Order: sequence, then structure tokens, then C-alpha cells
Amino acid sequence: MKVKFFAYIRDKEYAGCKETITQDCEDLRQLGEQLSRQYGERFRKLYFSPDGTDFGEEIIVLVNGRRAEFLDGLDTRLTKEDTVLLFPVVAGG
Repeated sequence: MKVKFFAYIRDKEYAGCKETITQDCEDLRQLGEQLSRQYGERFRKLYFSPDGTDFGEEIIVLVNGRRAEFLDGLDTRLTKEDTVLLFPVVAGG
């Protein structure tokens, strides 16, 4: 599946790229674990809540254009044809 990163998640402190291709992830939890192993602890802290049971408060995850929180959250099933988009929460005025 394709994973695309947006805004500061593209920076070297997190992913360091605009997108990646990944394999063998059954759900968003496994994807987060795989990406955390690849990109490190700072990425893990962004992707997961402190207790690891939900997404972090500063990330928006979409699967094929649909917000994961309105699907099955971290348990949202994935296929190799899916596109996952990772956005930071942005505040403005």
C-alpha cells in the first residue's frame, strides 16, 4: 500500500519523505508499528496515543480518503491497494 505524508510529517524529524510503499500490514495498528520501526520513536509518539490504544492527538489518518476514526480506528483493515494519508492536526485563526 502507499502511505503519503503531509506538512511537517514529511520533515526528517518524522518520516523524511513524501511517501512510501509498505507491505504486509493487516490494519492501521500494524502499519503504525511498521512505520515506527522505520522512522523512530518521535514518529511513534505522533502516530500513537501515549498508551498505544488509539491514534495520537496530533495526527489525522485517512484510508482512501476516509477518516480512520470514522472507520475502525487502529483496527481498520488494510489491503495492498489502499492509500493511507497522514496529516498533522493544524490549528489556525
